[in-house]
Amino acid sequence: MRPIVALLAASAFAQPAFADDTRFEAIAIYSQTEDGTDFTMGSFRMKLADGPAETTSGNERNAPTGLRLRFDALRSRYDTGYDATPGQGVEDGYRLLLSYGIPVNDAFTVTVTGGVVYRSLEVRPVTATSPADSDDTGAFLSMEAEYAAAAGTFQGIAEYESIGANYVAATYLMNVGDNLRIGPTANYAFNDDFERRALGASAVFNLTDTFEIKATVAKARQDVTGGSSSEFSYGEVQLLVNF
Repeated sequence: MRPIVALLAASAFAQPAFADDTRFEAIAIYSQTEDGTDFTMGSFRMKLADGPAETTSGNERNAPTGLRLRFDALRSRYDTGYDATPGQGVEDGYRLLLSYGIPVNDAFTVTVTGGVVYRSLEVRPVTATSPADSDDTGAFLSMEAEYAAAAGTFQGIAEYESIGANYVAATYLMNVGDNLRIGPTANYAFNDDFERRALGASAVFNLTDTFEIKATVAKARQDVTGGSSSEFSYGEVQLLVNF
């Protein structure tokens, strides 16, 4: 089974609230559970073709439209104890994707994304029962929806990864000022080996017209098939910039 921490920051794929004239976007993410397991990711997006025109008014923004190329690089690290030996597992992943944003109307945008994903996993030190080094290549598909109204923004996402886990999340961010949005967030991840539910709160602050910071805290419950259940808290920080 892949380490669960790799799923903590999947919600980073929700659309940043930048205007449609953005040509390049970069997102940096760091997430950590209370037991020290961590996740780091960089995501880079470049617009290849413009979509239909969209409106922007204060915090009432639509997601980017048109065709974009996206590259994600991610790493998760977690402590291990195979055969009573302290160690560490490291999973690296890369995604090469194309996405297309479709404006349904002035407030509602749907984004479809697809491409390939590569993952590798190693545990050190090697013991009698530790998993062997592995690497896999598979398919990644996702659909995102954003509804931007005067009071706030709703974002939903559904992801499928053939070598990872399926993921569903929803976030509502209420406008509480010209540059601040806060609200609840929930997500659910699952595959044949486990399922995990999380509920928390997020806050997004627009530092400038081109730079945002997002913070999330959440409580999660994880159930492993044929194994035990556990509960843990995690925190996540995202930095978003366009240029």
